[in-house]
Amino acid sequence: MNSQLNYRNVIGSYIKEINYTKYYVILVLFIIVVSYSIYFFFDVEQIHSLGDEDKFFEWATAFSLLAAAVMFFLYFLKLRNFFLILLSIVMFIGFGEEISWGQRVFNFSTPESIRVINEQKEISLHNIRLFQRSDHAGNFKTGLARLTEINFLFKIFTILFGIALPIMVFHLKFISRVARSIKIPVPPVSIGIFFFISWITFHTMESFVLLKDMDIQYYDTIYEVMEFVSTFILFIISHYLYKNRFIHPLGLDIKQVA
Repeated sequence: MNSQLNYRNVIGSYIKEINYTKYYVILVLFIIVVSYSIYFFFDVEQIHSLGDEDKFFEWATAFSLLAAAVMFFLYFLKLRNFFLILLSIVMFIGFGEEISWGQRVFNFSTPESIRVINEQKEISLHNIRLFQRSDHAGNFKTGLARLTEINFLFKIFTILFGIALPIMVFHLKFISRVARSIKIPVPPVSIGIFFFISWITFHTMESFVLLKDMDIQYYDTIYEVMEFVSTFILFIISHYLYKNRFIHPLGLDIKQVA
């Protein structure tokens, strides 16, 4: 009987959190549906344009990262929390990397030492061969070798920060105490779970796109969509944390709305 009551309490707690964050949840869900649905409502040329360099999705990703950096920084000014300034710096670096630090905007050249090791011949760390998905021989990395892959590390970060952290804080007392003692900001899992939902949607859509047998840009656009959705979720988390800084200074532990 007690275990059954505990089970109901846990489910009820998650439902209450979803109700508490419902407007954020609705907005993120809307963005996911609209972003991935371009393959159903746009033609090939339009999809090319949306996902190409310096086009809509790349700039949408960059501005989402910049907005998240600003939100985390403003949050830091209120709490003076080390993790918040670290998140702000990481988001800003992501913004700079996404637009190659303005190289194509301001049209400055790439130093030769960087150009020869960069896949796009630009000033961007994530395009250096060491940090790419494949090795120097063109083979996809596997196992521990993937820990040098920037996109893979970003995926791990979103899963750990957006999903694993809030779940562990809620269910494991030791983790909750540690998180509180070192003042780690805890995002709502009801928002963070959309990292996983977007990832599943991406892989489902990827299979659909492959069946179209189009050129490489048509295929690459789906990656740009996934990046945008993930960074938009990060912005939403940063906005939620900043807006609720006086109610839940370190984020939303489910127990606070249960």
